[in-house]
Amino acid sequence: MNIKFKNLIIITLTSCSLISCNIISNNKNARIETSIQNVKISNSLRSYNKCIDDGKSFDILAANKKEEADVLLNKSAKILSDCDVLLQNNHYMVNEIERMKIAALSIQNYLKAGNIIQASINFQKFQNNFNTDLIYKNGSSFSENVESILNHNVSNISGKFALINNSKAIRSELNRINYWSKN
Repeated sequence: MNIKFKNLIIITLTSCSLISCNIISNNKNARIETSIQNVKISNSLRSYNKCIDDGKSFDILAANKKEEADVLLNKSAKILSDCDVLLQNNHYMVNEIERMKIAALSIQNYLKAGNIIQASINFQKFQNNFNTDLIYKNGSSFSENVESILNHNVSNISGKFALINNSKAIRSELNRINYWSKN
């Protein structure tokens, strides 16, 4: 009986030591996997920031080169709209307001370049992805300005210019278009 008891104790101690090794091993694996995930997230964030810098540099270049502005604005808008894809499912890494501003700049650049179709598509994505609006320094609404530009041909929009939170420049231009379309 004494030998059986010793064997039982040895087996029990061996089992406990093996289990503790497994726990330590799993803990190391979890730390390694977490480190790998952190590196991937850091790389995604660096790629995103580089992408934003590239898109903004084309925007600045378009402001300086008037003869190629529409091509450069299209390129800037395309780059900026593709940057959000680099975040994949980690949108929490970038402040939502900053993401909204980048999306808005992309839409604005498509509009300036005359690419109304892509601006409309990106504006629809903007509305689906974000629950809030951006307000310009002059107090006008980004969403209402873009909606007015995209829907300026709609016949019933002309009487609503005063009720929409547009900038003075856009309201003036829409009134001018409305006047000359009727006269």
